Amino acid sequence: MSSHLPSPEDTLKRVQSAMSSAKWTPLLPNDQYQHYRAIGVRSTRIQAMKPSPASLSVLYKGRLTADKEAKPIIVGSAMHRLSKEGEALMRELPMDQITHRSRPAGLMSSRLQLNELNRRVEKARQNKSMLDSISLPDSIAEEINSIRKDAILKRFDLNMDHIAKYAKEHELSSIAPGLKWGQLPLDRQFWEPIYQEVKGYAEEHMFSGESFNTPFNFGARARQDQSVEPGQTYYDLEVTRTRIVMFHPALSTMFAFLPDKKNAYREMIDGYKDTFELNQHIMTPLTDGGEVYGAAADALHNNEEVTIILGDDCNIFKDGKQYAYDGVNWETQVGTILGKPFYGTKTFFGGMHHVPSGVWDTSEQDTLATMWVLSQYGDDILKEGKNIPGIMERELEDEKVNFMLGLRYVDDPNQPRLQGLKLTQDTAKAAEILPAGRSLELTSKYDDMERIRWYLAYHGTTPDGGSLLDFLQKITAEDFKSGITTDYIMKGEEED
Repeated sequence: MSSHLPSPEDTLKRVQSAMSSAKWTPLLPNDQYQHYRAIGVRSTRIQAMKPSPASLSVLYKGRLTADKEAKPIIVGSAMHRLSKEGEALMRELPMDQITHRSRPAGLMSSRLQLNELNRRVEKARQNKSMLDSISLPDSIAEEINSIRKDAILKRFDLNMDHIAKYAKEHELSSIAPGLKWGQLPLDRQFWEPIYQEVKGYAEEHMFSGESFNTPFNFGARARQDQSVEPGQTYYDLEVTRTRIVMFHPALSTMFAFLPDKKNAYREMIDGYKDTFELNQHIMTPLTDGGEVYGAAADALHNNEEVTIILGDDCNIFKDGKQYAYDGVNWETQVGTILGKPFYGTKTFFGGMHHVPSGVWDTSEQDTLATMWVLSQYGDDILKEGKNIPGIMERELEDEKVNFMLGLRYVDDPNQPRLQGLKLTQDTAKAAEILPAGRSLELTSKYDDMERIRWYLAYHGTTPDGGSLLDFLQKITAEDFKSGITTDYIMKGEEED
């Protein structure tokens, strides 16, 4: 531990202090909108994302201003100096592989999160009658909640090997304001009181139907408003939205104490299928890990039927065709769809319960809501490929390229490849502060093999001529997380 860090005793006090702010209420919780708004209003910092292997460097300019409706925006520019791999991909890839789901630059600011907060609430209000009509009946909601609680609590364990692995994987993530997982001691004496506190919260509050009544800590992630264009290196930017990352240590540390997360998820997902009487073959990375990539290939190549769900992303494969659905405004609408038994891990603002992005059950709750909608509209969706307006809508651009979880399959189902040329990264560790009134040049730092693997992945192959499926299918459910596809591709079979 670095010399400038506090003692283990002081570190424990900081974690426990952050934990102890967690409150639940059986009544209507405090509306946190003004709290979150104040955070956004105070923020004047702009962050810029480092380049991907496509770019040797990117020169950013940017300033906060407002549009004609007085909404905050970032106006700026990005000038790339492409790498030889980036230049080659610009020449070699088909147009739709370059542009669809691409990323030309990354500027973000907490000030823009105000736009995101307001958009989420407004869209849900407009859609409220539809949401109310498809919400889980109380009896089913209670049954599902009981399945979740049992699956989690019986596997709760203070396993120091697992905690060490978890802390390493999250070393750059915050556990409390100003304190990251990588700074924490790894001895049982330190973790015992934290374990007991989280376990108590789970036993008494998270599944009780009470509402979480504490503001969440705020973070940010870039959201794209523009696409990469073939051969283009300079982009004028007008950024209108920044993703909201919300976390609270009482709700984000659960999986540090759940070494058997895969089977907890399996018990929950199987329970949901039985309760909803979903008879189709359903897979999810939560339980199947990277096997979903191979399942998509088999479905397209061999006309097999499978439904692959992760959060608001639902891909139905039938008769050699893909129906790609996206849950609309899922961060907000899931809270209304699922209802009161699930309020214990939600944030409340604008008169609605929202799913935070940084708590233990984010992906599970989003997946649960998608499964429920599928059970209610299965005939329309499965037989006719209909939209459920405002709820579950088809992504036709994804279907054109058979896009699923970062990959396109349209060229050859057995040789899927990366979709969307990314000129910048999208991870917390890739963000740098853009000094006010100044430009900022960020350079990429990749070795030759990382660049080669990344380049070849856009052509669906590896340095030894294999398929990405050869190693992506080996990603375990425990290891599967956002961004894992690119991580494995960059590291290649060194992960084996």
